[in-house]
Amino acid sequence: MTAFRNHLEFLRRTDDCCALDRPDDLSPQVVAAEALRADGPAIELTTDGRAGVELASGVYGGVDQTRGRTRGQPRSRYPWTRLGLGLGVDRDPAYVDVLETLLTLGERRAERDVTHVERAAAATELGVRELGLPTPPDEAWPRFTLGVLSIGTDAGSYWAPIHGAILDGRTIRARVPEAMAAHDRLSTGASATIALGVPSEALAAAHVLAITDRLATPIEDRGVGATVPLIPTAGGVVPSSAEVVIETSVADRQPDTRSEKREFWEQLVPSTTLTLDAEAVFSREDAVVPYTPLGAALSDDLQLAALALSATLYDRVNSYWGVSPVDWLLLPAEGRLGLCLVASEILYAGFEWQLANLLFSLSDCFDTVIVVDTETGPRNLGRVLGDSWVKAHPSRDWLFSEADAPAARLPAYGRDGETGARLYVDATWDPRWKDEFIAPRVSVTDSYPPEIRAAVRDSWAELGFESGGAFEETNGSGS
Repeated sequence: MTAFRNHLEFLRRTDDCCALDRPDDLSPQVVAAEALRADGPAIELTTDGRAGVELASGVYGGVDQTRGRTRGQPRSRYPWTRLGLGLGVDRDPAYVDVLETLLTLGERRAERDVTHVERAAAATELGVRELGLPTPPDEAWPRFTLGVLSIGTDAGSYWAPIHGAILDGRTIRARVPEAMAAHDRLSTGASATIALGVPSEALAAAHVLAITDRLATPIEDRGVGATVPLIPTAGGVVPSSAEVVIETSVADRQPDTRSEKREFWEQLVPSTTLTLDAEAVFSREDAVVPYTPLGAALSDDLQLAALALSATLYDRVNSYWGVSPVDWLLLPAEGRLGLCLVASEILYAGFEWQLANLLFSLSDCFDTVIVVDTETGPRNLGRVLGDSWVKAHPSRDWLFSEADAPAARLPAYGRDGETGARLYVDATWDPRWKDEFIAPRVSVTDSYPPEIRAAVRDSWAELGFESGGAFEETNGSGS
């Protein structure tokens, strides 16, 4: 388990987090949105001794894979890199390892293995308004995002994602999944706890459980319960290393409210509004909490939803046939999850058609499925999309459904309530083809005749380079 502040420290040491003084005349939401738009690093906004918490954006986000380079350099970060680091997967986390870690956090455990430790946050005299949370430029109230809600019962505690606005020094207007709001223990007057700045495992698990409709099982019976050390609060257990803990009571269920900005998980599951009264605030010294500009491209909440849903579908399709033919499955945040990319073995003729139809039956988020060969990796999104042109003939391998298929929810080009065709693209080499029918992949150096390569190596040797190694390294031989 990696505490949130330790995760931030690691991003700093890998030059993937930039510290800035928090501006007085500019909303932190604007700073965060611009950093995301420019494929920049995570941003930490320091308070420089002023009251209130420090803020961090982009710590779960990632880069735009449709761009060939990151900040003018060869790509070294991917949409899952920062979350993978927070989950403790690896310094350079593989995509599938991140998906499998997410699945482990949400799996059901036969026996509880929960660790309770000392609370990291101490009681503070600050009210919720004095925490200094950011106010979006088009709103009147400070807003918190990327939080975890906990409610406690005799059977255990239940977690869900939460975000909302702070109306005054005591009143919080929050958005939560309907399945959580309908819980018997979340009636008017009941206790509930909000935790901000929690470990990546806790926040990611809350998203996975909400998206997969598994909020009805106590967190102690899930994988995350054995991964994250916990502390008891008035509203159930929360991560012990949480930067800010707000103990509340339910003041009103489903109050009348105007349309508000939503976190992206609300695109996937029904949500509702609660009014909460803050009873006590606990904060770590020099607390720092994450936030994200809702609705911005590649925002943290969008990346979390993309990875959580990708992990779920990856697990479902690899459990369907009794074997695991799918190497990886990706719902790119760049397409607002409206596109599903999957690399799979083709078990038999027509398998790719069955795979695409299974995916359409499991989710209504996307209207396009592209199936690629397993040799194609998720790190090169351009290559994946390019295979739909190189290996798939539009008149034969681009297959459209009838024009009145149910409308997918998330494509930005869709219109609410209107039907349309769904498409799957078979961008794989036909398994019936002989090897000699498939064009071989060659490197830059191998594309030159052997005589020219030999002459160049001799020239390099005369200049003092050993065995032409510099020529091969510079030009990518064998890559």
